[in-house]
Amino acid sequence: MKVLLINPNSSLINKNWAYKKFFTPIAPLGLAYLAGVLKKNGFEVAIIDQFADKMPDASLLNIIKDQKPDLIGFSALTPVIKDVKRLALAVKEFSGKSKIVLGNIHATCFPQEVLSEGIADIVVRGEGESTLVELCQRLSCKKGLEGLPGISFKIDGQIIHNPEREVIADLDSLPYPAWEELNLDNYTEVPLVAIKKARAFPIIASRGCNFRCYYCSQDKIYKQVRYRNLNKVVDEMEYFYNNHGIKIFGFSDAYFPFDETSGLEFCNSLIKRNLHKKIKWCTETRVDKVTPRLLEAMKEAGVHLIMYGVEVGNQRIMDSLNKGTTLEQARFALQQTKKAGILSQGLFILGLPGETIKTCKDTINFAKKLDCDLVKFNVAMPYPGSRFFEDYKRMNKISNPERFTSWFDWVNFSEDFIYTPQGMDSNILRYLQRRAMLEFYARPKVILRHLLRGTIRYENILYGGFWLISLFYSGILKRLKLSIINKYPRGKKWNFLFPRIGRKS
Repeated sequence: MKVLLINPNSSLINKNWAYKKFFTPIAPLGLAYLAGVLKKNGFEVAIIDQFADKMPDASLLNIIKDQKPDLIGFSALTPVIKDVKRLALAVKEFSGKSKIVLGNIHATCFPQEVLSEGIADIVVRGEGESTLVELCQRLSCKKGLEGLPGISFKIDGQIIHNPEREVIADLDSLPYPAWEELNLDNYTEVPLVAIKKARAFPIIASRGCNFRCYYCSQDKIYKQVRYRNLNKVVDEMEYFYNNHGIKIFGFSDAYFPFDETSGLEFCNSLIKRNLHKKIKWCTETRVDKVTPRLLEAMKEAGVHLIMYGVEVGNQRIMDSLNKGTTLEQARFALQQTKKAGILSQGLFILGLPGETIKTCKDTINFAKKLDCDLVKFNVAMPYPGSRFFEDYKRMNKISNPERFTSWFDWVNFSEDFIYTPQGMDSNILRYLQRRAMLEFYARPKVILRHLLRGTIRYENILYGGFWLISLFYSGILKRLKLSIINKYPRGKKWNFLFPRIGRKS
């Protein structure tokens, strides 16, 4: 049985040159794990990362026609579900034999909708390795799908949701991700985390999270926390360094290290094998999980970057997120990270429930005071699978389910965000997001720091600066236009200036 796994292109990113410039490919860890377990069980499997390969739809469809896979699996993340739908329907037009299977967070959240629209024949819900192997075994033997845990499927016009599957108890029982099925040189540049000219691949030391942050959807896939043996994690890093020349590893865990004890164990293992002189690693962790001793050990063990989910700069909003951290813990963590000489990135959210313009400005100012080396300011979105999403759904705020479940065109500036806090709108949030990036990165000391360290390429500083300034001032002009139109709703004197803006009669 031949299986083809596809990480689809993103039409949203490809619409805008700046997104294409800075949203560089991240190797698809989930698909690589699926390929690994399928190969271990004797199936012929290939992976196509359409986004990383910059492959047009026509080329992908030609490959499918030539290879004639029995099963085609798509990774269905919410932002690319429109692309998955387009490709899946195109495949169905010329190939009635290939089974279309969708997995990942969007398919897990919306199996009924996906199957009703005819996008997929089968949905794999939740953690997919064991489910996909058993599914392929049944399909190859032409057995029915009744009772197979973890799938939803359509038969005789009826959609069947089989029971949930138990999670994989021992993560170390899984084979290594099948990175050999990808073009490894596609993953050598990640400007947003200061990685350039080195093969950089994800790795995990755990699945699941003990915390239940309001905005996070991870629980939908990983319903139980499990930890790997850290020596085996280091074994994996050593294997891929020796066999595939991978020199940078990025932890995709909810957070890592888990605490001082586990962090020291991991760092000591790297140092004992002398790996800390050969590889670098990045990780995201919580501000309450690091200590000065741990940070010193991480620095010695070759950490390249620590990302901190600080989220907000207002304690009232922080408390509403069930994050369980404080602003003071964030100050301490970033202070000690800088003292240890480790590159840091702060991750922030603007426009969460209960936010005001003032609390968003608190976050912007707090980010500047923390003085991380890199920052990201995301606009809050109720991603499917999160408690944020469930609350939003209960409020009957979903006026157009198709638009919501297929997400929205966040590159098209004329489209409103799905969620904005009371008293704010999409234009205000966009303005605040752009203002945050400009205020942080346009400071002379920040520009000089990156030029001296070489963490951000000179041309990327120019590209990014030009893009941010253009967006910022185009947003101001748009708000000015709207202000004038609202002030003179009946007048015709502004028609020649703003002919495309509608007016109230």
